Formats: sequence, C-alpha cells, structure tokens
Amino acid sequence: MPTLAVDVDVQKTALPPLDDDSFGKCWNAMLEAFAAKEPKLVDTLKNRLVRLDGEDHFVIEVGNSFVEAEIRPHLMEMLEWMRSASGHKLLNCRIEVVYEEREAVVYAPRDKYEVMSKTNPVLETFRILFPEVDL
Repeated sequence: MPTLAVDVDVQKTALPPLDDDSFGKCWNAMLEAFAAKEPKLVDTLKNRLVRLDGEDHFVIEVGNSFVEAEIRPHLMEMLEWMRSASGHKLLNCRIEVVYEEREAVVYAPRDKYEVMSKTNPVLETFRILFPEVDL
C-alpha cells in the first residue's frame, strides 16, 4: 500500500513545475471563471500583484488588511479551482499585506506653521507683520 509521501513524489515528477507564464494563464482563467458568480472578488483581485513563491506556492500582495479580509473567505474555493486547473494538487498561497509608507500629517498648530514656513519662507514676514496671531 503506497504512502501519501510516495504519491506526492510521483505527482511532482509527473507534472512540470509551474512557471510564471503557466501560472499567469491559470490565474487569468480562474478570474474569468469567477467573474460571473463573484464579480466583486474579481474586481478586487484583478490588479493585484500575484507572484510565485516556490514550486507550489504563490503570494497575493494587498495594500491593507481590509482587502485581505475580502479575499480570505474565497481563498479555499480559488485554491481548489486552481489546483484542478493546473494539476498541482499541493498548490497553496498566502495573502501578504504590504503597507505603503506615507508622510505623516501634522496636526498641532505650531507644527503646521513650521512645515508651512519651510515650504514658503514668506510666511515669516507675515509673522513679523501680525505678531498678535497665536499659533
């Protein structure tokens, strides 16, 4: 009686490994298949960066945890479809949240004034003309 490990090894040798081209075709076919029943999911996934991360693993990069929460309930159904379409029964993925760095917004009046005076030095002249204005 063959063990599961032997079956997995046989499966890996029988199929060529996924490359970027074959994975991209499989991903696009999955999006087309889901377009009718899950249009919101397809819109969410359409412009995401999806990359292979190993032989039977890929990563979906999202910009925030809200998008991750939208994708996660559909993840098993997506994986099952892609596993059957690609023939790679061990295909798996993870969702990686990649946060964008943004410049901090200044809220205190004194901090705002300092930032504004750096970008526009003429503001210092107004400060001299109108000394009674509080910051």
